[in-house]
Amino acid sequence: MKARRAALVILGLGLSAAAVWILLRQVSARDLVQNLRHASPGWLIAACLVTTLGYVVRAFRWGVILAPEVRVPFPRLFSATMIGFLAINTLPARIGELVRAYVLARTERIPTATVLGSVVIERVFDLALLTSFWALSLVFAPYPKWFQWSGYLTVGLGVVATGALWLLHAGHYRSDSWGARLKSAIPPRFLAPVERPIASFSAGLRAFGRPSALGRAGVASVVMWLVSGAVFLLVAKSMGMRIPLWSPFLLSYIVCVAIMVPSAPGFIGVLEGSCVVGLALLGVDASRALAYGVLYHVAQIVPVVLLGGYYSTRGHVSLGGGGTKKLTTVPG
Repeated sequence: MKARRAALVILGLGLSAAAVWILLRQVSARDLVQNLRHASPGWLIAACLVTTLGYVVRAFRWGVILAPEVRVPFPRLFSATMIGFLAINTLPARIGELVRAYVLARTERIPTATVLGSVVIERVFDLALLTSFWALSLVFAPYPKWFQWSGYLTVGLGVVATGALWLLHAGHYRSDSWGARLKSAIPPRFLAPVERPIASFSAGLRAFGRPSALGRAGVASVVMWLVSGAVFLLVAKSMGMRIPLWSPFLLSYIVCVAIMVPSAPGFIGVLEGSCVVGLALLGVDASRALAYGVLYHVAQIVPVVLLGGYYSTRGHVSLGGGGTKKLTTVPG
């Protein structure tokens, strides 16, 4: 496991370094600084505030997904969310998702696997919305084949993930389901060692059996992504750029697909590069697009550092360099 994690870290650092190298070859440092100097601080601050609002909605959605199993006070959901995203931006290989689950599980005294189940449902909603953004982008303009095929792969991933989670949930809660039949076909000697962890994980999927919870989570997901999309427009406004109102659909999709690949902590280089690629499809030159990517990254990271750092300090959370094994929480 350690060797695999080390390989992911090395791969991520390599990809981020390659992205930075390619970007700096396309744009001179002078042009980059010139574009950054003309940005409006007021609009950038507004982008940071709207980014924070997006995390508020994300925490609310998390509570809705968890509600069929356990009701968690919103302040604890929000603090765990911000600590988790701080970890995502400081630890390699997206370990922050595990950190977020661990922090909430420990403060609420519920199994970490149950919280992870709810986090996976979040990702299913996010994949569904990203697929919609991809489809809407194709409506507005014809894009290259790579863009079209990336969407097909995203759709396939979403369908497979949703189907697998549904079978797992149904196999645990519905004795007449296909999931239950598949479960009964597994020899007991293979199932016994993992039955308890699977049961805990399935408890985090209970929203699948509550249409009202899925509906509310779906509405929250739409609101969250619309709020996140507004950040793209605000960053453009800070630079005096005019981009179409539908461009956040395109940029959200490309940025989120890009940061799925391994990269350095904070997605350095990869996030800026994805903005350059997305804006190039809108006809924006590389120098302005790279400056835009840097400012967008600032708008994303400032709220996470400030709020995540605050809640980490308040809750005495330590994000050790060795990942979740060195993460500790001490009652304040």
